[in-house]
Amino acid sequence: MIEGALKGTANLDPRPTLEGAANAEHRLRGTLTHPICISVDAVADSALRAHQAASGATELRCDVCDAAIEGEPAGRGLYVWSRGDELRFEEPALCGGCAVAIGMTALSAWNVEEEEG
Repeated sequence: MIEGALKGTANLDPRPTLEGAANAEHRLRGTLTHPICISVDAVADSALRAHQAASGATELRCDVCDAAIEGEPAGRGLYVWSRGDELRFEEPALCGGCAVAIGMTALSAWNVEEEEG
């Protein structure tokens, strides 16, 4: 609602007010303390299960901790290796906890490399 609309003096200035900026900062700070979870709806989950059953695929498991993954994996790893002249790639599934841990470890290693030069 536009500020002042109830009083009949609406603020039409598109720039954020100090109160609005403080509220946005509080909302942003509050959301960063909790992990973001995205759930798969029932239709997508049943379609994934049907596809796995039709292709004979086994249950998805995290490549790091071997936990069962329901629905879509939260992330994927990347293995790269060569055999002779052939370059091979593999993208194993990761659970939410392992995906976050690996991502944060990579980010901190990248930051250390940037600071060292």
